[in-house]
Amino acid sequence: MYGKIYVMDNIVGRLQSAFPSHQLDVIIGSLLGDARLECRSKGIRAKYTARFRVHHGNKQKEYVWWKYEVLKDLVSREPREISWTNKKRNLNEVSWYFHTKSLKNFGIIHEIFYKNGVKKFPTEILPIFSDQMLAVWYMDDGSNNHENVTLSTHSFSFEDQKIIVDFLKKKYHINPTIVKDRNQWKVSIGRKDYNFFLSIVSPFIPKAMSYKIDNPRIDLSTKSAERAKRLANTSVPNVENLEKV
Repeated sequence: MYGKIYVMDNIVGRLQSAFPSHQLDVIIGSLLGDARLECRSKGIRAKYTARFRVHHGNKQKEYVWWKYEVLKDLVSREPREISWTNKKRNLNEVSWYFHTKSLKNFGIIHEIFYKNGVKKFPTEILPIFSDQMLAVWYMDDGSNNHENVTLSTHSFSFEDQKIIVDFLKKKYHINPTIVKDRNQWKVSIGRKDYNFFLSIVSPFIPKAMSYKIDNPRIDLSTKSAERAKRLANTSVPNVENLEKV
């Protein structure tokens, strides 16, 4: 059971007025993936302020810069390189990161993405969920094994993952499932919907991240294109009508 789903008053309007759509797509998609919001202040009289932090490995250096270019009017400093020791692998690693200024508008997003310091999947975003959000989410946390696509949703609770699966089913008419990954769970999109999923996200994938979709099985013409066209006018389901599992 999902339990009761809470929708904040006018949250869609607040988010849309806080950021232009191209920035909001990258922010939300990244938060569903690897990014995080760092809460800077909270008080009875003052609203949350927070800053948005992007951090990826050296292989994704150009991806970090791509995000920076989208968000640079919110950022004080360009992306920086850092070296650190990965104790789990006993390796020296290089990665790239940047963070935005601390802003009340990020505080709005922090309120819906975090509960008691733990990231959750916020149903408040579903009415404005876009294909580009999905693409950024996939670039951050997706993998492609030439047969199916997985989203590494380990940071979300199992209940949240059921909401994610049901939402993707209704919005995109695909059949994702929750699969076991060692002692955790993640979302998988199987062979039947493989090409179609990639046809949705491909238009938003920058060259630096093309390895996420490059695959001889992809055929983005004919059937996938026709299916995408049919879904162009599909409305986003109301979160209160999501099927309970």
